Amino acid sequence: MRPDVLMVPIGGRSIHNSMDEKEAIEAVKIIQPKLVIPCHYNCPAFFTRKYNPADDEFFKNGVTEAGYECQILAVNEALTL
Repeated sequence: MRPDVLMVPIGGRSIHNSMDEKEAIEAVKIIQPKLVIPCHYNCPAFFTRKYNPADDEFFKNGVTEAGYECQILAVNEALTL
């Protein structure tokens, strides 16, 4: 059964506490959700640097090319399902 929504972490490039963009795209292909929302990336830290950097547009393009819908949410943006 396909899930309706998958929130997947994509910020594991420099700190390997989650998947990076490429690993997350592979997970999407396996799980086959109807909608994908990336999370846990580009988090501000100490007002100057970012933790868990990721390229959300690269991720979105990979998800879209695989045939799935991807929604990148802005700060304070909500999505009604």
